[in-house]
Amino acid sequence: MNNSDPRTLYVNALDALLKDEIAKVVQKKDFVLLKEIARLAQQDAPTHLAATDPSLYTSWRNAVTRFHIAGWTEVTPEKISKVIENK
Repeated sequence: MNNSDPRTLYVNALDALLKDEIAKVVQKKDFVLLKEIARLAQQDAPTHLAATDPSLYTSWRNAVTRFHIAGWTEVTPEKISKVIENK
């Protein structure tokens, strides 16, 4: 995936989070994308979406729940930054 600009990175990360494709991102060693996925999971679904796009809000909330249940909670943007720095 080409994550060269912030908007593309955001869209690709949200797509991977919603489709529960975190393991695929890890396998590809795309740490930039993984960091954005972790950021989105950590920040959680924006509450305004509950009124403006309830379907996306529900999907995002469910994806965050799956993220944590799958054991990805310890994968934080800060930890991924350290991995990137040590490459």
